[in-house]
Amino acid sequence: MNLFQTTSNKNVVRLVLFILLMKFSGLYSQENQVSKHYPFVSLKYGYGNVIPTTDFVKGENQLKKPISNYQFTTVKIGWQNPGYKDWQKVYKGPVYGIGFYVADFFRPDEMGKPKAAFGFLGIPILRLEKILFLTEFQYGMAWNWNHYDPDSNPENLAIGSPITVYLDIGLNASFHLNQYFDLSGGISFTHFSNGGFERPNRGVNLYSPHIEVKYFINGRPDLSSIQKPERLNRTNELYFMLGYGDHQMVEHELDTNYFAVGGVGVFYTMQHSNAFRSGPGVDFNFWWALTALEDGSHGKVGWDNLTIGLIYQPELIVGRLALTGGFGIYASHKGYGNFNQTYQRLGARFHLTKNISLGVNVRAVNFMLAEFLEFNTGYRMNWDK
Repeated sequence: MNLFQTTSNKNVVRLVLFILLMKFSGLYSQENQVSKHYPFVSLKYGYGNVIPTTDFVKGENQLKKPISNYQFTTVKIGWQNPGYKDWQKVYKGPVYGIGFYVADFFRPDEMGKPKAAFGFLGIPILRLEKILFLTEFQYGMAWNWNHYDPDSNPENLAIGSPITVYLDIGLNASFHLNQYFDLSGGISFTHFSNGGFERPNRGVNLYSPHIEVKYFINGRPDLSSIQKPERLNRTNELYFMLGYGDHQMVEHELDTNYFAVGGVGVFYTMQHSNAFRSGPGVDFNFWWALTALEDGSHGKVGWDNLTIGLIYQPELIVGRLALTGGFGIYASHKGYGNFNQTYQRLGARFHLTKNISLGVNVRAVNFMLAEFLEFNTGYRMNWDK
């Protein structure tokens, strides 16, 4: 049946077209508004290298050949406004928005053709008359992997789940062709992992040069008028975090037993500038895996499942979003011993209200081996400095 045959369907189509018309007419007729927005769309292409960090990509795979190269295409929708808000002034007119990514490793039977949806933030480093240098962070979720399967794809120990985290960090130089178009080039590092949520999970690491064409729908904003904001209100913060994750043990990465890990963290951070804060914290976590039996099955739980970590946590403040890191050491850990193993945290949290937030972190050791994805909610108390 033709979708447009019925009267009701015609009305729906007309309504959708009317909404779209009003939306786009609003984009093009904001001269009389106080805050004119500057949206853009972009198309990026890259051809790069797979970093040989696992035996699978080195050649222990079905074809017995290294997986060395890949290509990708990215489409982004974003904004770059001339400092309407304080956080935009702090970062000197950043670019931000959402995007869609498609990669091809030229080995679809073993790797698939992963796709990713992500949010991004580009922070200017140096702005000249015609050239802008900036670093860009992308964070999202990827899917469409041909992941590990004991029967059909047993060699792929790099990706063990259909969904992974997508993390990309890039350095770009953008040349202004005219008021509407930019041509950019740069290099980026990309990481895929599921955070130990499902093993095997050795991860995939990539680096690639790329080119990008960007089109500003309303023309490029004038960023020369952005003035560095004066000292904004700064606070010291006591933050309480409740986290939970699920993972498999590295020692038994091919079995099907999952273990929960949950705990609380307490952090005291001090705001050093309009954009940056940091401070010490302590993590208490209960790991069911620490008392697992030799065959990987669940064992008796008790105090041996409790770990204590001491950590120093830096944060970038981007409006209501906080980009978090952390470097810590396990003060008490049945598996690693006391003060023998460092760990790292990388993630983001969004403040739903002034005090309550939701976020997700990747917890890792040795800067490359993911332990678990730490889904969290938190509560903060602030004191003016």
